[in-house]
Amino acid sequence: MEKTLIIILWLENGRTMNLSIPNPRKDLTEAEVRTAVYRILQRSVILSENGVRAAAFKHTYLRIVDEQLLP
Repeated sequence: MEKTLIIILWLENGRTMNLSIPNPRKDLTEAEVRTAVYRILQRSVILSENGVRAAAFKHTYLRIVDEQLLP
């Protein structure tokens, strides 16, 4: 099964953006993700395609795709 960690961030203009991380570490915890995201946001280094700065963490989820179900 293919796994992708999706991190959703609020942008300064009130919209959201998704960061996708393929094949995250199996023992990765929510606390580790939150800590990393908050540290990145403090540095103001994530911008959307339109140059809008990421301002806050919204939430995460893990997308799992069963390769056997793919055409």
